[in-house]
Amino acid sequence: MATSPKRGLVLVADDDPTMRLLMLEMLAQVGLDAIEAEDGVKALACYHSVAPDLVLLDVDMPGMDGFSVCREIRRLETQASVPIIMVTGGDELESVTRAYEAGATDFVSKPINWPILGHRVLYVLRASDAISRLRIADAQHRAVLAAIPDTFFRMNKDGYYLDYEQGHEASSVFSTERCVGQHLSQVLPADIAGHMLEQVQTVLDTQHIRSLDYELPLPGPAPRVRQGEHPAPQPVRHFEARLVATGPDEVLGLVRDISERKRSEEQIRRLAYCDSLTGIPNRQAFLETLEAELARSRKANKKFAVLFMDLDAFKRINDTLGHDVGDHLLKAVSERLRETTRPGDLISRTEAATNLARLGGDEFTILIPDLERVEDALNVAHRVKEAMRRPFLLDAHEIFVTASIGISLYPEDGEDCNSLLKYADTAMYHAKNCGKNNAKLYSSSLTMQIMSHVKLEVGLRKALQNDELYLLYQPQIDVASAQITGFEALVRWRHPERGVISPTEFIPLAEETGLIVPIGEWVLRTACQQAMAWQTAGKPPVRVAVNLSAKQFKDENLMQIVLSALHDTGLPAELLELELTEGTLMDDARATMATLEQLRGIGVYLSIDDFGTGYSSMNYLKRFDVRALKIDKSFISGLPLDSENAAITRAIIAMAHGLKMAVVAEGVETDAQLVLLEQYGCDMVQGYYLGHPSPPDTIHRMLASQTALAMT
Repeated sequence: MATSPKRGLVLVADDDPTMRLLMLEMLAQVGLDAIEAEDGVKALACYHSVAPDLVLLDVDMPGMDGFSVCREIRRLETQASVPIIMVTGGDELESVTRAYEAGATDFVSKPINWPILGHRVLYVLRASDAISRLRIADAQHRAVLAAIPDTFFRMNKDGYYLDYEQGHEASSVFSTERCVGQHLSQVLPADIAGHMLEQVQTVLDTQHIRSLDYELPLPGPAPRVRQGEHPAPQPVRHFEARLVATGPDEVLGLVRDISERKRSEEQIRRLAYCDSLTGIPNRQAFLETLEAELARSRKANKKFAVLFMDLDAFKRINDTLGHDVGDHLLKAVSERLRETTRPGDLISRTEAATNLARLGGDEFTILIPDLERVEDALNVAHRVKEAMRRPFLLDAHEIFVTASIGISLYPEDGEDCNSLLKYADTAMYHAKNCGKNNAKLYSSSLTMQIMSHVKLEVGLRKALQNDELYLLYQPQIDVASAQITGFEALVRWRHPERGVISPTEFIPLAEETGLIVPIGEWVLRTACQQAMAWQTAGKPPVRVAVNLSAKQFKDENLMQIVLSALHDTGLPAELLELELTEGTLMDDARATMATLEQLRGIGVYLSIDDFGTGYSSMNYLKRFDVRALKIDKSFISGLPLDSENAAITRAIIAMAHGLKMAVVAEGVETDAQLVLLEQYGCDMVQGYYLGHPSPPDTIHRMLASQTALAMT
């Protein structure tokens, strides 16, 4: 006969050997192992040595009765309780009571029903095992709850808390006593309670998880407000509640404190939407604000304005005082803009600062909503402009700046963000072109001007490679001999669509775009090559004059370009004249003298062009050691009737001769002017009266004719 599998170890303690034998037999029939003890002392010893799964104790034993053994076992237990079944005499209520008080799990009364004893023991073992597992699970759950910061609650469909277990991070918000048995509206603010009750009903109806976020003010006194300051916002904590149905009329709620997450999200938002230098909104933030205002104004049939501000000559501050000072200036500018743009200029429904932004560099924008009159936008622009004119005190520097402002209007100028911002930018550049420190409204004609400007720039970039540039040459005449001594090379542009474009139109564009450097190099090489072709053996040499722009003069490759042009064409250095304006020479006097020294070192003839229109220092003129001065034509045009210009012209000639410089008068257009200049001792003249700018072939015939006259 097969035996049942072993299911546990039972300690049997009874002073009656027959009782022990029967008990052992009944236990064996249900597959339980057993050990026996004949009295209470030995029962305790066996308990210590073998750690049984269950103890079957007789109440009456010599020396130490069953009640004492039970109490001692319970006293010695350190982990899970072992089940103890007490065998009592009859159905004595007192014995049963004493057994439970001593810590018994169950009892069996004599006479014992032997067939069911083993099954009774098995049932107690199974129940004990189940209880043990429940205790372990409960301990684990409590450990998990203790580790999780969330608050747990049970709530019925009417909104009453049935249970509330607060998380360790929420202890300062609500207590269990305050919540259990209370209605939502008695614990949370009315609006939050109403919203949560709606979600409870939705969860019960759909049996789907729902969540909601809410915020609660921190307990404690409100922040103190100093006189003249705006009150600080009340500190709050943010929570997320997740609700799940646990029955037809009950939900389980998990509430988590998400204040730290909200702070992190706000920090991320600030990094994404705030300018890191000034702390005001950046381009992205402004575009989103502009988009929102566009939608609001379109819906409400309102108008608004966009102001685009750029500091004038900010690059000069960076270049002269350094980028650190430039950064401090931008911070100070943003602060002054905050102070200048009153709350009335901005959208009251949103944070005022979002309507002021730094787009980048020294560009700032201001949004003016609910515009009733164009003059209101101009008034704001005027206040900003005047605020920028006040000096900025930064460390040891007193810095003066001005601002140019462009204004676009919705809906007159555009109905989308990109157009409004672009048109305000266009108006700002128009303000700069009108002398800076200006505020200008956008008009459609400005776009046409910009498009024309861009088209002209594209054409100019292609002009060199398409051979659209060419040179004309204007003769310079020696007054004493009336002979041609040289020519000034003048660049012209024959546009394929517009024809010949005036130098006054494309030279400033070339300066602005930096194209003047490659164009200037082409002019230099072409003029040197042509001058070399005009040289005739046995005849006086003919010099060619080329204008150098400020950008060319500051180009670090200038010396290499000049040497290369002279070397490649074979023109002697003394037959190349380089003309520089007073402004170019005086911009950085120390660097200027070093460059001039290098040019003199290779033998190039140097002169100052348009003299009298700049701000030359007599001391620097002497130190620059140039060979000639060219009197600007504005002084010549009024001669001989303009006595003031005549006096200035005579003084310039005398001063130049005193410094051992030759003098060239530009713009000579009449015989009377030539006669007067001859009387003043002017060395050379140039102008329409003596010869128009002409192509190389015409100049070649002029030189040939002069040679023929000299031979007769």
